[in-house]
Amino acid sequence: MHGLGNRMLPEEYCDDSAHPVSDANCKLSRLPRIKLPAGKSFPDSMYTSQSYSTKNVILSHHEILTRQDKNFLSYEVADADSLQRQQKTINNNTLNFESLNRRNTEKEFEDDHQPTGQHLLVDIENVDASFLNSAHQLAFAMVDVIEMSGLTLLSYHCHGLEPIGVSCVGVLLESHVSFHTWPIEGVITLDLFTCGPQPLLPLVPILERLFGVPRVPKPLEGTPKPPRTVWVHKKRGFRRDRVGEADDTADLEHWMLGNRGMQLKKLVATVNTEFQDVSIYDVINTRFASAEAYERSLASDGSYESQHPELFRKDRVLYLDNVVQSRLLGETAYHESLVHPAMFSHQNPRRVAIIGGGEGAALREVLKHRTVEMVTMLEIDEAMVNASRSFLKEWSDCSNIAGASDCCFDDPRAEVVFTDAVVWFVERFGNPDKVDEESRFDVIVMDAL
Repeated sequence: MHGLGNRMLPEEYCDDSAHPVSDANCKLSRLPRIKLPAGKSFPDSMYTSQSYSTKNVILSHHEILTRQDKNFLSYEVADADSLQRQQKTINNNTLNFESLNRRNTEKEFEDDHQPTGQHLLVDIENVDASFLNSAHQLAFAMVDVIEMSGLTLLSYHCHGLEPIGVSCVGVLLESHVSFHTWPIEGVITLDLFTCGPQPLLPLVPILERLFGVPRVPKPLEGTPKPPRTVWVHKKRGFRRDRVGEADDTADLEHWMLGNRGMQLKKLVATVNTEFQDVSIYDVINTRFASAEAYERSLASDGSYESQHPELFRKDRVLYLDNVVQSRLLGETAYHESLVHPAMFSHQNPRRVAIIGGGEGAALREVLKHRTVEMVTMLEIDEAMVNASRSFLKEWSDCSNIAGASDCCFDDPRAEVVFTDAVVWFVERFGNPDKVDEESRFDVIVMDAL
């Protein structure tokens, strides 16, 4: 077997050369076949194409999803007669758009019929040059991505270019996928656009794994840099006021998913609670840091970055319902200014209430005061607190506070109540005549938007 990126090719497809597999020495009988995803019916469609001869193309391949019956017509348009036959077929199969529009007014469009889409742009550098110059290896990787995504590939076309590089485009039932490579620079750029409700973001790690083939170390050149990915996700088209769906101006869409200035952009967790959607990402924003400096901070090479890693950390950002809520590299200043002015303005704050504060950071700042005997934290969303425990541990870290528990939520002075704070206060303090003076709070901190 010969290695082919993340795929393997049968030995009989290749010659006996001892050199690495490439288009020049691997005699494939055909490209990877297209398979219809399980559970999907064959699409009614017509295939047409036109190929142009050019001295800059040294290899040209294509593969088509076909079905042997009259509902699928395939043409390779090469002359006027073919064009005439194609037009005749189109005329015979013209849809009655007036009837179709009438039916559409009688029921709502399904998601995959709306004039909307998702656009995923992925750039990967430090990729192996031989992989980037092999149309066969790249075609296998593209077909694998489509199969894993559950999308439907109708046809694809790959061209090996002179003197080097490959361009491929795949036509999807849902729209298209394409890429171009620069083998000498070790760069590939990918473009994936789809319509319908199926999210594209889960494909990012798959694309990184299948197309981010590491460079092979060479003598006297040291260890090559690992592949690095920059990606952008955009919403396209005209979204018909879908309830609960954020548009491309929301914080998550505009400042993070659609921002190419993020050198690192990695999903840590998503949690859909009873009350809100929680999204947590690790990022490195080029306005404030760089991936190279972060990588040096992890090394033991004596560099300034490695001696002061706290200055080059990646950021972690929390989004609630697509709105930025808190970020690791700014949350300390925010929560200190939120809590301490009120705490210092009281001569002896013993009993404190926090409304909201699901990350645990406001609780952390309150527990720094030695006079505090009890903190009641009223948070409506228990799943949010559980997510904070797992993925936002720095926010609720009380390990450096004398006498406190390592996790602020577990401190014996803290009582975390999962309830609606307004209802809770009305039930206990709605009638001032029946309020015990000892049960009153000295300080109330509002940490809820």
